Amino acid sequence: MQINTSRLTIDIAWFGAEKPRRVLVHSSGLHGVEAFAGSAIQLQQLEDGIPPIPEDSALVLVHVLNPFGMAWLRRFNENSVDLNRNFLGPGETYNDAPEGYDRLDSWLNPPSPPARDLYYLRALWLIARHGMSTLKQVVAGGQFDYPKGLFFGGEKLEEGPRKVEEFVRERLASAEHIVVIDVHTGLGPFAYDTLLVHAGDEGSKIYQVMKRAFGERVASLDPDSGPAYRVKGAYDTMYPRVLPGREVYFLTQEFGTYHAMRVLRALRAENRWHHYGDGTVDHPTKRELEEKFSPADEVWRQTVLRRGCEVIGQALTLAVGN
Repeated sequence: MQINTSRLTIDIAWFGAEKPRRVLVHSSGLHGVEAFAGSAIQLQQLEDGIPPIPEDSALVLVHVLNPFGMAWLRRFNENSVDLNRNFLGPGETYNDAPEGYDRLDSWLNPPSPPARDLYYLRALWLIARHGMSTLKQVVAGGQFDYPKGLFFGGEKLEEGPRKVEEFVRERLASAEHIVVIDVHTGLGPFAYDTLLVHAGDEGSKIYQVMKRAFGERVASLDPDSGPAYRVKGAYDTMYPRVLPGREVYFLTQEFGTYHAMRVLRALRAENRWHHYGDGTVDHPTKRELEEKFSPADEVWRQTVLRRGCEVIGQALTLAVGN
């Protein structure tokens, strides 16, 4: 199947100072099919109007970091890379997989078109054997040995992430204080947003500042205490690496949809269709994946808009003092 990506773009709206000292960056669509929520929030914010921004500050809206994934209803990019596993930090390499991933590969990534199988039975057995927190960390933490497998981090920095790094390095060079909100969907209770802080343990200074700024929904990436897990090559590692010495507050706004095992089943089926079927968008696996990450539920969608804009307001207060 030939895929033309030449007309796909990452769109960026910039409000405020050309060379700001303080910045809020709001990004959507790192995971392609998850983009609809973040995109809707950004469009709603534009419709509501941009609040006053101090002369030394800027608000930057980065619209769909993975346009291929949004267009083709994939969580991954045109090279089947999970872009939130592609931004490696200092000393990290594009190899290896979490211990135990190899034993899960045949279940996670069957080399055949989607079909009925014993997915849920095997999933229940694995949860009973290993525990949910251990299993989700092994499955989703990021792997670099199975190019057609789920959560593959790639073999090099992908074109999209490279362009984003170049933009951040050039346009935010003057920034001293940076707040980043990156919107995702698929983890946590339905229509509830968890605010995930990528800042080490819960006693860290950044975590405490974020807790005061955003309230009780702030949570760490500890797989034992919440819906998330730790990730190798996550997007948040890019900002302090590209802009060393800056004060960076990175928050992932994660809107819950369905149970994790249902979401994983949809990811698994779509991945099989992409690699071992025709890969076309007009297939039930694509629509099922879209539903798992952007439910056709009016309450869910209105909650996303309301909470998304609320968090932008809180983030602006932290970023520029509004």
